[in-house]
Amino acid sequence: MKRILISVVLIFQISLVHAMDHQKLSAIVIHDPWIRTAPPNAPMLGLFMKIRNNTNQDIRLVSVQATGYVRAELHRTINHNGIMKMQKQSFMPISAQGDLDLKPGSWHIMLIGPEIVPKEGDTSMIYLEFNNGTTQTIHVQVGKGKIMMKHNHYTY
Repeated sequence: MKRILISVVLIFQISLVHAMDHQKLSAIVIHDPWIRTAPPNAPMLGLFMKIRNNTNQDIRLVSVQATGYVRAELHRTINHNGIMKMQKQSFMPISAQGDLDLKPGSWHIMLIGPEIVPKEGDTSMIYLEFNNGTTQTIHVQVGKGKIMMKHNHYTY
C-alpha cells in the first residue's frame, strides 16, 4: 500500500512539473505559418501566420530573420488617403492573452531578396525574436494560402 501511495505522489509531482514547464514553454504559440507562392523572378514574398500570446503582458515581435533571403521586414498594409500601401514597422504588438493575425492586406512579414524563389511545397526556416527575450525557429511551407495548411502549431 505504501508503494502505491508513493508511486501516486511521484506521478502527481512529475505531472505538475511537466504542466508548469509546458505553461512556461507555451507563452507564445504560432499557428499555421505560410509563405505565399510567387513567380520565379519575384524580388520578395509574403509570410503570414497567427501568433498567440498566452502571457499576461503585452509583447512585441521585434525581429525576423529568414534563411535564403537577403532580409526580412515587419510590415503592415495601411489605407493612406484611399490608397493601400505597405509600411515597414519596427515591431508588431501582441496584446496580453491575445492574437496577432498576420494575413494578406494587414500585418505581414516581407521576405526580401530570395537567393532562389521557393516553389509551392518548399520550406524556409524563419527565426522570430520577441521583446520578452523569447526567440523561436519555425519551418514554414510555401503555398497558395490557408487552404493548403494542415493546422501546424508551434508552441514555445
